[in-house]
Amino acid sequence: MTSQRVRVAVLGAGIGRQHLRGYMGVEKAEVVAICDLDPARAQAMADEFGIAEIRIFTDINEFLASECADAVSLCLPNFLHAQIAKQCFEAGLDVLCEKPLALNAAEAIEIAETAKKYGRICMIGQVLRFREDVLALKARADELEIYYARVMARRVNGIPKWGGWFTQQKLAGGGPLIDTGVHMIDLAWWFAGCPAPVSASATNYAAFGKEKLPPGSGGAANENDVFDVEDVGAGLVRFENGLSIHFEASWAINADGDSRYCHLHGKNGAIIWNDAPKIIAADGTVADMPKEAGNAFQKETEHFVDCVLSRETPDPDVAQGITMMKILDALYESARIGREVEIV
Repeated sequence: MTSQRVRVAVLGAGIGRQHLRGYMGVEKAEVVAICDLDPARAQAMADEFGIAEIRIFTDINEFLASECADAVSLCLPNFLHAQIAKQCFEAGLDVLCEKPLALNAAEAIEIAETAKKYGRICMIGQVLRFREDVLALKARADELEIYYARVMARRVNGIPKWGGWFTQQKLAGGGPLIDTGVHMIDLAWWFAGCPAPVSASATNYAAFGKEKLPPGSGGAANENDVFDVEDVGAGLVRFENGLSIHFEASWAINADGDSRYCHLHGKNGAIIWNDAPKIIAADGTVADMPKEAGNAFQKETEHFVDCVLSRETPDPDVAQGITMMKILDALYESARIGREVEIV
């Protein structure tokens, strides 16, 4: 690494493709390697973006031993996040880790402790924070004094990669709550200033996934597939400043269509984030806001690269990642035992 440029490797050629796309627009980043179990997929990703000089790895230890990079985007399945992040820190690499940070808060704390031990940066990949429409709304959020939020991440027929790691508890940590719901809970939490959580209450259902029934199966399931997570999660998170966030996250549900939104209500107005973002003032005046997402992955990766060069704390940092994992842990525990759970 020089004072002007960071050598980056992308670990995982799934969502890692979006990270690579982002880095291609970051002048201070040079993508030098891709690591994936499927070398053909990794090479195809490099070819798609016209990266001629790049190293392809299929073994993480071989990549780490090569010392070819300064930082990584960690885009592997959830169960690998803690293990690989810690190995990267030990090898002197900074890490942009796709959400969720880990399978649970205990793993997240281990990641944070290892990053601190080796003086490395760890940023969490919450890409919605970097959308242009979201940033425009965030600039006005504090003045609204937000106290209540409702968020939705609903797919009516969207169980991902049936029978793969997404649908297995031990590999993913959960279903739509930890997959898509975390994006929306994080967004509302961030809009409201990231107050400390105090309790969580949730109900989880697997009405379709476990039985391989429509709308969940979509004809893609077979008897050997594993599905031991929820296909719908819903509930409430309470915070020390009085904020509450009500949420729903689903992969499979009988409804009138997919839906994704974040509605925040404050003493001085409201934020409505959906396909037509707006701010509604206390007197009812509506201010339409930008609708464009822009290149959120480019903004996210650029922020990471800037933090690697400056050694400044990224946003979201590993501390926020731990808090979000504590929230998720409490929600899953609440759903399991059937009552509200305190967050400490």
